[in-house]
Amino acid sequence: MELIEAFVVVMYDRTTTTFDINESRLELFARKQRQYDTIPPTRAALLENTTRATYQGGHVWGHAVIHDQHLPSPGDWGWVKGNADGMWIPYWTQLAAIAASCQELNKCGCKQTCSGRCKCYKAGLTCTTLCSCSC
Repeated sequence: MELIEAFVVVMYDRTTTTFDINESRLELFARKQRQYDTIPPTRAALLENTTRATYQGGHVWGHAVIHDQHLPSPGDWGWVKGNADGMWIPYWTQLAAIAASCQELNKCGCKQTCSGRCKCYKAGLTCTTLCSCSC
């Protein structure tokens, strides 16, 4: 996984100095101001994607020429049964959806210390690494 992680990081930023995917996400989003859809997936999501790709490539395509295939359950390889239709759907990640934490992506414009006008303060949040203040 370390090699896959490093490869994915370089795909998103070839000038990177870190090959840790979660650190790279922070660097690209917070410091280089990249849009959320142009940064790499989380380590947890990459693991699930790699698991599904391994199942597809190693088991399904690896047995494509065998008439009577006996494949392992997709449920052990990053897939879950759908709602009522029973179709297999991808299990994306063990992490919470980003929408639940979007409120923490506030960025205040305070120059030094935050006061009553601070966006973070008004939202009841502490300043994050996105902020340019020294709080």
